[in-house]
Amino acid sequence: SFLDLDEEECERRKTECMEDMNDLEKQFSDLKEMLYKERMGQVMAKLDEVRSGKAMEYLTPLAQLQENMQIRTQVAGILREYRIHCIQNKCDSEILAAQQNFESDKSILYDNVKGELEEKIRHLEEDRHNIDISSDLWNESQSKKNKKKSESSHERRRKPVTVTGPYIVYLLRDNDIIEDWTAIKKVSSSFKRC
Repeated sequence: SFLDLDEEECERRKTECMEDMNDLEKQFSDLKEMLYKERMGQVMAKLDEVRSGKAMEYLTPLAQLQENMQIRTQVAGILREYRIHCIQNKCDSEILAAQQNFESDKSILYDNVKGELEEKIRHLEEDRHNIDISSDLWNESQSKKNKKKSESSHERRRKPVTVTGPYIVYLLRDNDIIEDWTAIKKVSSSFKRC
């Protein structure tokens, strides 16, 4: 019957469609596998180029990195020289300051020692004049004692001794003057030994 023919035709067409669909799926799967292998091959080839240092995707950023490194190296070198220059200037300034402080302290020390020595010299010269005067007074007192033995025993007022230059007028007895003179002589001799 006509209905049976239609069912057979539908079944046949359905079978053909299923076969076509299976064939298309197989072709699609094959194409997908081929595409996968092709792309994987391209990626592996690019990876080999990167490993060998030949890939542009690697070389271009690498060149930029190298340029940046060179710039930073130059800046670091300039900064290093500048810092060395600053440190050298600071060191020179400290050396100069130390030398100036030394010269200043040396001058102060020289003036102090010189002043002390000049003061000692002045005292020694004063002591020498005093010893000379005391020696004259002692000699004079000895001569007066000799005269007193021959003259009357009553005491006469002694005339003041006139001296030139720095002098000291003694209002002491002859014995006191001689004791002082002896003490000064001892001190003077100890200064000479120093």
